[in-house]
Amino acid sequence: MTFFSTFGRLPNTWPILLVTVFAGMSEGLGLTLFVPLIELMGDATGQQSRLFAVFRNAFAVIGVSFTLLPTLGGIVVLVIGGFSLGYLQRRLLVDARHRCGRNLRAEIIGRLMHSSWPHLSMQGKGEVINQMLVEADRASAALQAQVMLVAAAIQVVILALICAALSWQMALVALVFAGGIVLVTRPLLRRAAVLGEETNTANRNFSFHTVDYLSGARLIKVTASEDSILSRIGSLNERLYAVLRDLDYNSVLLQFLLQAAPVVIVAVVIAGAHEIIGIATSYILVFLLILARIAPRVAELQLKYEGYAGFVPGLHVIDEAIDAATANEERMRRSGKVFKGLQDGIGIDAVSFGYPDSTHPVIDNVSLRIPRNQMIALVGPSGVGKSTLIDLIVGLRDPTAGRIWIDDTDLADMDLLSWRRRIGYVTQDIIIFNDTLRSNLVFARPEASKAEIEECLRIAHLDEVVAAMPQGVDTVLGEGGMRLSGGQRQRLALARALLGKPDLLLLDEATSALDTESERLVQESIEAIAHMFTVVIIAHRLSTVRRADLIYVMENGRIVESGTYETLLARNGRLAELHNAQHG
Repeated sequence: MTFFSTFGRLPNTWPILLVTVFAGMSEGLGLTLFVPLIELMGDATGQQSRLFAVFRNAFAVIGVSFTLLPTLGGIVVLVIGGFSLGYLQRRLLVDARHRCGRNLRAEIIGRLMHSSWPHLSMQGKGEVINQMLVEADRASAALQAQVMLVAAAIQVVILALICAALSWQMALVALVFAGGIVLVTRPLLRRAAVLGEETNTANRNFSFHTVDYLSGARLIKVTASEDSILSRIGSLNERLYAVLRDLDYNSVLLQFLLQAAPVVIVAVVIAGAHEIIGIATSYILVFLLILARIAPRVAELQLKYEGYAGFVPGLHVIDEAIDAATANEERMRRSGKVFKGLQDGIGIDAVSFGYPDSTHPVIDNVSLRIPRNQMIALVGPSGVGKSTLIDLIVGLRDPTAGRIWIDDTDLADMDLLSWRRRIGYVTQDIIIFNDTLRSNLVFARPEASKAEIEECLRIAHLDEVVAAMPQGVDTVLGEGGMRLSGGQRQRLALARALLGKPDLLLLDEATSALDTESERLVQESIEAIAHMFTVVIIAHRLSTVRRADLIYVMENGRIVESGTYETLLARNGRLAELHNAQHG
């Protein structure tokens, strides 16, 4: 990533630079007017300079007398006009930086959410948060510093050209010393780039592991591991402190050098101009006035380059994340057939699936049928491919062999969005947002009516729980739904799924972590809607699937037997083994 490859990425870069040019020209002309002003004040009518004649003719063109007060007015208008344009430029820069940060954050989360499930599932939450909050801000700061650097360079060039017009000899002396400053500060700029990379790594590590540990806070508290975890976080925090401190130390040293250097340059220019070259005092004074305006901009050049070098690694991180998500963009097949409702059922025909880095398939030549408005169960030990089969049905993963049919349409030829919008999904690990119960219910269907909400709460046996809450459905549930018990969270997830009026309801281990009473309530809810929707249940607890119309027993990625619960028990096969293991 080079300086020029990133240039222009800040919003409104070119309008900002155009305003900069006009600001520099206005300020430069205003300062140059001091030469004839000094001559007017000294009444040096017989020794008028070439600039005096130029400005006198310019004033004559616009019909203004070239006397003291109009000249002072011209200086005020031009210089303050330049300052006003500078103010506008800074406002544009502030807006551009924050707009850039907003755009980067939106692009990161947008690209991630539209990436494939295999890619999205591999992203660490802490790393994504770091990218959106820290690296996006550093990236926008880098691009702002880059444009500010170029803007400062433009103004330095404009003022330097005016200095050269006043006296090329003095300009040459100043240029030589300015070159010396660049050579002295170059190692500090290189160090800023190195420290920027180290800051990026330290930020990522701290954010990633801290979010990870906070997610496991319950386990840490119960096992009295606070000191151990705090020691690890402390080490990461110390590293982040050290690189941020060194980056600021580097900046402070650079700032000191840039403050001291102009003093030396001014002294040398005055001595050379007066003692060696013999330039008129009015020219020397105006030259020094312009030099005083150039000096902070030269310092800004160095500081902004240091800022760019220190922050641009954040832009590199953002670009890598966006490129990776773009390369793994999910194919939604928007031109495919739009799903309008399940008419017949779902067919799985000789489907196999394996991960790229694995030699053994997770799903191995599976064929089964899920008739419309029936309850189908998938049972078997952990790791036999039940959840992976669900991922294939909803299109989160593509089969490596075989086909999945939705009625008479191959899922590979279907608009995935239209299919997924008609799916209800309840998992063992319930997602509850830190929002009101109402918002948690309707986030996928915000247009749901009050009557529909109440009906779903009733079916899920959650209506009495809601009635006892202080604000009813408008009660905030807290992070992870902490105001609800495990069974209540599960029933809320079921009510949320039902509110979408799904054609297919998927229950993935929906009762595995519940107590007996909570399991009974969830089972009653499932039985109440058993033939209103097409239901597919994954379960370890066989009590959940006793009333299923058809049970498929899986082993090592294959279907080893199928039938009703009573039929499979009578066969004394794999289901009977699981039944005996659970019931002694």
